[in-house]
Amino acid sequence: MAKRRYRRKSKKNLSAIEWAVLIGILLYALTKKVLLFIQQFILDLQYRIQQFTLFDWIIIVIILLSLIFIIHSFINIKNARSRKKIEENKEKRADEARLRLSRDAEYQNLVNMDPYDFEKYVADLFMIRGYEVELTPRTGDGGKDIILRKDGEIHIVECKRYNENHKVSRPAIQKFHSALIDMNAKEGFFVTTSYFTQPAMQYTINKPIRLIDLPRLIEMIEESKGK
Repeated sequence: MAKRRYRRKSKKNLSAIEWAVLIGILLYALTKKVLLFIQQFILDLQYRIQQFTLFDWIIIVIILLSLIFIIHSFINIKNARSRKKIEENKEKRADEARLRLSRDAEYQNLVNMDPYDFEKYVADLFMIRGYEVELTPRTGDGGKDIILRKDGEIHIVECKRYNENHKVSRPAIQKFHSALIDMNAKEGFFVTTSYFTQPAMQYTINKPIRLIDLPRLIEMIEESKGK
């Protein structure tokens, strides 16, 4: 007898339409369930509201008024902080403007000084900082205008009252460095109402020379007012 052959029926994959129908049914069932839940929630809420007593309504009103008060207070505090910050920024800008005016006036006073008067003015700045000061003669000063003494150490100062367009160059710093070595000074201060060239600043690297340009000089003047 011939053996019967049984063929297994292959499972067919669901088509796109069948998937769409299946998803649609699931969504419909889920939506219906959600709507029923919302409807039941509303009915329960209505029932609970109907059961409220006068005392309950008073409590609710108090809670709502409290929330409104808290929100209103928070908004007012936030607005007050914003206004305060704006005022602080305005005051800060005003202070900066007054500082610029003060510095401009200070600069004009400095550049209009007689060179020797400028040296005396710088000497006073260092005296306020605790140094003993000695002005050198107007001529033949050997590359230094002021000799400072503090804690048994000698420091020297060179002053150049230039305008902002006349920068102090490297040769002037080299000459000052020689004076520093001749005096066996611990440190030297080169003070100017102008600025220093890049080569001049590079020359002072690893040398006991402090360069004081116009901005730093103005800072020293302002610091001395508070001493």
